[in-house]
Amino acid sequence: MGDIRQSLLPRDVLSAAKELLYHLDIYICNMVQSGRQPPQVDSKTLDLIEEFILHTPKDRNSPVRVSNALQELQLLEIMCSCFQEQSRDTVRQLMFSALFNLQGNQADESRMALLSKLVSMAVAVGRVPILECTATWLQRTHRVYCVRLAQVLVDDYCSMVPGSGPTLHNIHSASPRFCCQFITAVTTLYDLTS
Repeated sequence: MGDIRQSLLPRDVLSAAKELLYHLDIYICNMVQSGRQPPQVDSKTLDLIEEFILHTPKDRNSPVRVSNALQELQLLEIMCSCFQEQSRDTVRQLMFSALFNLQGNQADESRMALLSKLVSMAVAVGRVPILECTATWLQRTHRVYCVRLAQVLVDDYCSMVPGSGPTLHNIHSASPRFCCQFITAVTTLYDLTS
């Protein structure tokens, strides 16, 4: 997949991200169909994700790609559709992992910010595939990051927009796995000894 970089460079931020997600879906489907175990996304593909979706330039000569708020919202919608349209759970989980597993590098802050917005949107519009992928992510990720994601959701649905709490309360029927992982993360936000 590393050879598509040159075709993505001249594109605008949104079309480059959309094209990369399309190719990532095909790449992971082919990887799963080949039966390669364990299926892992290569480092060149992860570099493309960081450059064209998370906007972390790979070298000094690369142009800095910046998206505005509208483009970011459009990207979130594209990602929601991408996960919703993919019928194979294995492919969805591998895609989600490629996009949002923390790598221990400078792109992790962008990764967490995008993930927080995507999950908040998924809760609002009931995108079960994203909630299910997030449940797996919450199981496998260090507690510090799980708590950060939980804090964003609490802020979005309990603090920022009063009256939107029921949306968060109703996720148990959409995705019990996500609900369980979310509650576990939320309990670490508060002192429950009293």
